[in-house]
Amino acid sequence: MALRNRSVATETFQRVRDFVPDPRSIYVYGQSVEARSHHTTAWNSRDLTFITVTDQGPNEIKVLLGTSADPLALPLRSERQLRNLWRDNTRQTIYLDITGLDHHVWAPVLKSALSANRRVAVVYVEPEDYTLSPNPTEGGIFDLSERITGIRPIPGFASLGEEEEDFCFVPLLGFEGPRLAFVVEQVQPTGGKIIPIIGVPGFRPEYPFYTYLGNRLPLSETLAWRNVRYAAANCPFSLFYALEDIAARHPMSALKIAPIGTKPHALGAVLFCLARPRAVELVYDHPVRKASRTSGTSRLLVYHVSSLFIDTTRA
Repeated sequence: MALRNRSVATETFQRVRDFVPDPRSIYVYGQSVEARSHHTTAWNSRDLTFITVTDQGPNEIKVLLGTSADPLALPLRSERQLRNLWRDNTRQTIYLDITGLDHHVWAPVLKSALSANRRVAVVYVEPEDYTLSPNPTEGGIFDLSERITGIRPIPGFASLGEEEEDFCFVPLLGFEGPRLAFVVEQVQPTGGKIIPIIGVPGFRPEYPFYTYLGNRLPLSETLAWRNVRYAAANCPFSLFYALEDIAARHPMSALKIAPIGTKPHALGAVLFCLARPRAVELVYDHPVRKASRTSGTSRLLVYHVSSLFIDTTRA
């Protein structure tokens, strides 16, 4: 896909209720136990086609199309079947709300929508706060994940192969140091080619300090703290361009990117992978999230991601 030059097409709404989707659009969403994923009912009177993800299985999702009462099962590894979501060409914009969707679900759905050459906007609602751990440990300040299920490809995104030895490892850091330690152990990157990215500025001013604190041990043990880069925590475009700069500095190396930080950073990584599929791998550990990991609702952001790709803006 051809790319535009450093565009940052983001709309920010300080209150969720201030955002209203364009009429005659498709709105894809799923709801979790987090309060910030429950904001779509206010738009029932608008001319929107809702696609509700009711089940987020590891290899298959179930969705309700519009007012249908019968769920449709779609395999996440079949782009042809995922394209059935976009058969209604009368709808101008596809909104993909990733707030309540897991990475392994929204990433292939996004890939399908962009491949269909449609105008796509991604919606994300920030939490008001993250839940502090009642028993904080080294690298465990916040109570976010129950466990890690293991590294495996995100559906629709291939691995580079074990024979790929010359690569830069780019972990996108959040608060959970054990996740970074686990991924480093699995990937076995060369110390000098670990380039972490931290969200600066963070959702809150203090969050970057928590990120350093939570990841202190693996950053120190690998000496990766010397290579840290920064990108705004809620901006996938800033992350995308940071990855572009890293790739330009290491033109002979592939990139292995671990999206273990913010969801907007993960979005930027997915977009970068779509732009450079032959030289990028997403390394994801598939955590099981705790139900009470966040509280409240903060800003809502709309990312017009198809503006990155020249051939989708005409849709």
